[in-house]
Amino acid sequence: MKRRKGLILILMLVLSSSIVYAKQDAANTKSMKALRVDKYSEDVLDTLEIQINVGKNYLTEEDKSLPKASEPVPSAEDSKKGYLVFFRNYLFDVNPYSNPLKEEMEQKEIKVFAAQGEYEPITFSVYPFTNLTGCKITLSEFANEKGEKLAKDAFQINNAVYRPQGTGSDPIFVKPTVLEKAREIAKIEQGIPKTVWITVKVPEDAKEGTYKGKITFSPSGKSAADIPVTVTVLPFKLMQPSDVSWSPIMAGSWNFDELEKEMIVSKEHGMTGMVTGCLAPEGKNSDDFTKANKVMELAKKVGLTGDFALFNLHIQGESTWESTFGPFGSGDKMFCQASYDKARDVIKKTRDNAIQNKWLPYSFYLTTELGYLSVAGEQVYNKTMKGAEQYYKTAREVEGVRLMATFNRQEELSSHWNLPALDVFGNNGEMFPEFEKAAKKKPAWICFIGSMDRLERIGHGFYMWKYSIKGIRPWFGHGERNPSILSMYYDKEHHPTIRFERIREGVDDYKYIYTLSEYIKKAKAGGKSTTAAEAAIKKVMDQIPQSHKKHTPGFDYMKMDDMRWQIAQEIVKLAK
Repeated sequence: MKRRKGLILILMLVLSSSIVYAKQDAANTKSMKALRVDKYSEDVLDTLEIQINVGKNYLTEEDKSLPKASEPVPSAEDSKKGYLVFFRNYLFDVNPYSNPLKEEMEQKEIKVFAAQGEYEPITFSVYPFTNLTGCKITLSEFANEKGEKLAKDAFQINNAVYRPQGTGSDPIFVKPTVLEKAREIAKIEQGIPKTVWITVKVPEDAKEGTYKGKITFSPSGKSAADIPVTVTVLPFKLMQPSDVSWSPIMAGSWNFDELEKEMIVSKEHGMTGMVTGCLAPEGKNSDDFTKANKVMELAKKVGLTGDFALFNLHIQGESTWESTFGPFGSGDKMFCQASYDKARDVIKKTRDNAIQNKWLPYSFYLTTELGYLSVAGEQVYNKTMKGAEQYYKTAREVEGVRLMATFNRQEELSSHWNLPALDVFGNNGEMFPEFEKAAKKKPAWICFIGSMDRLERIGHGFYMWKYSIKGIRPWFGHGERNPSILSMYYDKEHHPTIRFERIREGVDDYKYIYTLSEYIKKAKAGGKSTTAAEAAIKKVMDQIPQSHKKHTPGFDYMKMDDMRWQIAQEIVKLAK
């Protein structure tokens, strides 16, 4: 009897946990209120609430990335204003249910630094004790010690808009996702914090110095809050490495008006190329490059430099031989010499067209994740590896092209990275000794960062330098509930996501190290000492963790600005 009661109790717990919210509760969660205030589509929101109610989707309102904090107790001044301002590092989200930490409320000013021509985020958040409306954000002049000023159009004010993240049966997290230009936020609802994200692009010709100004946050009918801001402009420009690629995968389209805007946003966020199928030829004979050439002309116009990884000939690994597919079929239809020969012919035609039309640097991306076939058994896995090797060998018959493959199993990488047929290789997995060794001998890419948070910055920057990584292919993402999305296109404009902002900071970290390394070369050639500069790079690199997939306990991700500052000071010394 006791056992039966225990089973009934367990069943009741399971059922109660699967029905996360009753209908009324779902609509009244902070997450759903935040979506409604930020004008998320009512039809989609209603559907989402129904899915949560019946247990098809689960809404998560918990953030374990920072210590727990209680709802703030307003001071007398806060009660009078109806809100308080707090400052959370932009690598950590301020979610609808977030409460500010003590140190975030105690901070009173913002200090940032940037090189000439560099973008830098300036963020603050508001915790409302009552409904706030007509919330205006204004900027004062920013002037340095000599009276020189940063132009007002160097600053872009954005509302960090809440959107649901999570597709299929994944848990739903409502997060600040996309940045919308806004000098006024219509409403901030009581108890639901809001982040304002200001991006400053330091002018290329800005003078060195400490520029001081203020941000004013002023809701209608409430007292304004002034936030002192200091922008330190460094006396140098960041250098662009010519042999490193930041190229989003699944990027691009043949909607050329939208594509140009996508490319502009990508370039502004440090991207150099794309992993795309949009450079593929059309036509029965694969010889019509009209659209492909237009894509490449737009890339030149925008100022992208490459690498462009052509994805139209890749074989995608799946869990079975029959489901593994490529451009000419799946299973036996793809893994045969006739298909390899067809691919070789497309490669040759593409090469000839690229020469004629002066394409930017590109590669043919031939296989991805064939290691999945290991689950089908050793015999199938070995057959797949032999097929891939023959595919690479046949493609190699075309002279003057770069060939690339990425791997998701350590044994697969170890046995293939050094094949003469491959010019570039990559890994979709954790760092391991063979990969670390190989990356020093042949251009290597990493496929994915582990999560779309603070790992984005370290993974796209300092980590790449430490492990000699020459390329990375962040998911471009499509669909507004896709957590990997880099920018969202609506209202005839591409809006960058917070994920993209974090990635850009990583790219800039890499550029700081690269710029210092170039100054070191120049200094050595001129007989100057570089001991301190080299020691600074080593000190930073010694702190970078091994994993780009998981958060590393003990590593303070909020110290990356301090690391960047150390590098910047050595650049200043050598640049004199």
